Amino acid sequence: MFLARQLPVRRSLATPAIAFPFLGRRLVGSSVSAEDEEQISQARKWLASFTPENIPRKYCEVTFSRASGPGGQNVNKVNTKATLRLDLGLHGYFINPYILQKVRENSSYVTKHDEIVIQCDTHRNQAKNTEECFQRLHAAIANAAQLRGETTEETMKNVERIEKKNKEKRLQAKKMHSSKKSARKGARDD
Repeated sequence: MFLARQLPVRRSLATPAIAFPFLGRRLVGSSVSAEDEEQISQARKWLASFTPENIPRKYCEVTFSRASGPGGQNVNKVNTKATLRLDLGLHGYFINPYILQKVRENSSYVTKHDEIVIQCDTHRNQAKNTEECFQRLHAAIANAAQLRGETTEETMKNVERIEKKNKEKRLQAKKMHSSKKSARKGARDD
């Protein structure tokens, strides 16, 4: 007697959009409105001037606890691990609104209570760990923003030239395929 068991289903990439996500995107003529461009421009300026020193320390709650890992009595006796909390709902106003939205969408540091929580226990004293927390907060905000760069005229012309060349190649291939098919039709004499 054989027991029937279900064989594992072989999963494949069913659609090219999953396998090649860049295929569906247009390179020229993006659908970004002028208002969005203005927001992105302001966000780009804000991000260029944003440094770890610009983060208002009074709105960040820093707590200390015992660190883990090696370190002997220093780790066991001294609270050196720093935990930084920034409530985005109450104190996130110093961040550009466009970037704040991106931080909420993309950052792995944001909790369900709309807080950014960052911990650091790499150093053996509180001051260095606190400073490292602010550096990491700065990096988290900057990385979550990921603003797309400005496209130059030269790049746009280059992309248009490449798209035109690809279109011509595609049409040439279609003509060749069509002529091959029509040659087959004419060759039959039944």
